[in-house]
Amino acid sequence: MQQEKPPSTEHKIAFIPLVLITTALFLTMRNMPMMAETGLQMVLLNTITVFAYLLPTALISAELATGWPQNGVFHWVEAAFGTPVGFIAVFLQWIQSIFGVTTIVAYTTATLTYAFDPELGSNRYYITFSVLALYWAATLINFKGTQTSERISGYAVSIGVLLPSVLLIGFGIYYLFSGAPIALDTSPTFSNWVPSLSETSSLIFFMSFVFGFVGIEVSASHANEVDNPQKNYPRAIFTAAIAGFIITLAGGLAVSLILEKGEISNLNGALQAFSAYLNAFGLSTLIPLSALLVALGAAGQVSTWIVGPVKGIWAASRRGLLPQRFSKANKNNVPTALLILQACLISLISFSFIVFENVNLVFLVLTSTSVLLYSLMYLLMYVAAIRLRYTHPHIARPYRVPGGNWGIWVLGAIGATTAISCFAIGFLPPGNLPFKVESFEVLMATAVVLALLVPIGIWAKQRKYIQYPSKTRGHS
Repeated sequence: MQQEKPPSTEHKIAFIPLVLITTALFLTMRNMPMMAETGLQMVLLNTITVFAYLLPTALISAELATGWPQNGVFHWVEAAFGTPVGFIAVFLQWIQSIFGVTTIVAYTTATLTYAFDPELGSNRYYITFSVLALYWAATLINFKGTQTSERISGYAVSIGVLLPSVLLIGFGIYYLFSGAPIALDTSPTFSNWVPSLSETSSLIFFMSFVFGFVGIEVSASHANEVDNPQKNYPRAIFTAAIAGFIITLAGGLAVSLILEKGEISNLNGALQAFSAYLNAFGLSTLIPLSALLVALGAAGQVSTWIVGPVKGIWAASRRGLLPQRFSKANKNNVPTALLILQACLISLISFSFIVFENVNLVFLVLTSTSVLLYSLMYLLMYVAAIRLRYTHPHIARPYRVPGGNWGIWVLGAIGATTAISCFAIGFLPPGNLPFKVESFEVLMATAVVLALLVPIGIWAKQRKYIQYPSKTRGHS
């Protein structure tokens, strides 16, 4: 029977690096243009996102990570519903990241071209081979271990996300008080501030706002490597959540001040705003530097997502849920076999940019697939948190969701409702589809069914090799 070996604890992640790792998982300038497209409605949409997603996820993740500090969602859901369901949850988290990271890498490569040849960002051959080169390079770099990943996350978030975000927000504030005409409609009408739930576009925007913050729970996969996790993990996740909310909202407002709604590109909107501000201030020579900074931030997010979700699936493999070769690690305690498998899958998906001529369409389909799979994982996580309050009341939780059992029920219900809503919205097709709406829905349904059948099939095949946790232990 295959024994699960705990990760090496020689290197401990301190509080500030943990904040940066957590922030790198979800904070990106890519979300700001999408928010700017909603105008002043972004204020209400962001507020709803905080209460519907960010607050439940941050608080519940903090409780689960301090009670079960072993590689995140796999152990949380397993403790509540058993090993097969725990494996389905972590498989969903891992496989959605493969679709999601492909779009992040493609965004990074498109950003790099903005300063010298924006049209190249729509070239399917350039996007495909750039994705392959960047992702494989980032994978090989991550073979060096947690310390390397920690440094990359720190530098990338600081230089490639926080610095350009602060500059963009500063430009917006200066521009606003300079008396120059602004593009943002500030009229005090109801429709200008409140989105209509009867419009499909409003529902898709809401889902986009929620999924602009996804991934905050992935840093729990590093809980075993955190210095004093019971104290530092909750502090880090709350700090990252608050900083992410403030920076993203302020950045979205800065973009909306200088760009008209119809002119904003979902892909390069942040750089469009930078270009507009720099041109207005007579600093157009700095546009290439701004593109480089934003691309650096996106590349750092890629690096962080390479290691985060794979830690959870690695924990499952060490328990026999995957063939033994996938449980192996190198001298730096990095699951190299799984990282190579992950890179191969992303390489296959990246070729979809060549198969389909419309690069934007591929972005939309990959993003919708990621949304559907991640929504199911979040649903399992929220329900598991409620169940564990009753099945494992004796487990010490240095951090508990406020309000006792009522608190966990309220937050879990809000989170589950949000997950179900985003799952349903994920079937709404993006605009300008070159095929029938029914075909899109069938495609998404097929992706969901396969994502559920694959882990079930793997579990059935590996049953005799699986090491199940003792029922007498609280910690898996």
